[in-house]
Amino acid sequence: SLALAIFLAALDQTIVATALPAIAIEFNALDQIAWVGTAYLLTATAFQPTYGSLSDIFGRKPVFLTVIFLFEIGSLLCGLSVNMTMLIISRAVAGIGLVFIIISEIVPIKERGKYQGMIGGCFGFASVVGPLLGGAFTDKVTWRWAFFINLPLGVITFIAVVVFLHLPIPTGSFCSKLARIDWLGAFVLVVSTILLLLPLNWAGSTYAWSDPHIIVLLCLGGVGYIIFILIEAKVAVQPIAPLHLFKNFKVASTFSINLFHGMTFFALVYFIPLYFQVVKSESATTSGLELLPLIMGVSFLSILSGQLVSRTVFFTYGSFCIFGSILMAIGSGLISTLTEDSSKGQMIGYLLIAGFGIGSIIQITVLAGQGIVEPKDIATVTSLLTFFRTST
Repeated sequence: SLALAIFLAALDQTIVATALPAIAIEFNALDQIAWVGTAYLLTATAFQPTYGSLSDIFGRKPVFLTVIFLFEIGSLLCGLSVNMTMLIISRAVAGIGLVFIIISEIVPIKERGKYQGMIGGCFGFASVVGPLLGGAFTDKVTWRWAFFINLPLGVITFIAVVVFLHLPIPTGSFCSKLARIDWLGAFVLVVSTILLLLPLNWAGSTYAWSDPHIIVLLCLGGVGYIIFILIEAKVAVQPIAPLHLFKNFKVASTFSINLFHGMTFFALVYFIPLYFQVVKSESATTSGLELLPLIMGVSFLSILSGQLVSRTVFFTYGSFCIFGSILMAIGSGLISTLTEDSSKGQMIGYLLIAGFGIGSIIQITVLAGQGIVEPKDIATVTSLLTFFRTST
């Protein structure tokens, strides 16, 4: 059931990329096309930290099922969209339901690397299938099926979670659980995150970096985060983001690695298909095929890193993070040199290098973060790791 949920989330993140040019043409909104991905990641980022706290209070399974339901509603609305504004709002709804996974609840720490690697392999497989399906739907049927495909898959996932995923539910009345939620902190965090991410997406395209709109929003977002920190430190009974986690150098390191990892991964997944379709004049289906070296590299190293960490003492979390970061930097730098005249061999090689780097890290930071903290902080640290990965 966890693998199905990961498959659903990974498929959605990659299937849309190859459909973006067709969506832009149909709605005559090329200047807004980036918001299809941005809106999804914006709400996913803003709400992600609250899931850890909510799952501690209400239980993993109820929260898990709720976010799958929200994701399904958002996907349905995306497929029914009649203009770009509706599509962007619908993607934001789907982002609120970004699937929340806690494999640590059912797998011992010594075996976690192996199973997390398997989950990563499922992520990689879905990421391979996603661009191909997105391109095929766009070329042969309609781009709307890039969203409608989530509906039957989501129903199957929902049923599988209900039937097969058995996790304890915390005791206490519903009212007492509601009282434990950090409502003020959640509200301030969501608003502050949106205020910060909006100008980062607008700057350089919609507005200049020096524009008052950008400066004011960045300042408001910064002030909001300061207020959020004060709330977590002084007011919250059960903080969404306990400050002691950020004081732990190892935990803070996993957060920073995930931040830069997300920058690389999502930039490549969303913009490489645009390169192939716009610069190389290829079809949506072909652009999905061209993305395979990247995704296969991610999938292979994701599985391998999890297996090696769980079975050997030579390979450590840190070694994979260093190795992956170096490969990501090299691969991304090489990809930035691609032009209209670049050869097929160059494109495959550069994407493969970047994929190996991304795959080396994608599961390792989660395993490291979960292994460092106390059991009571596992849900929170996992949510924060996802927050930093999607905040880019």
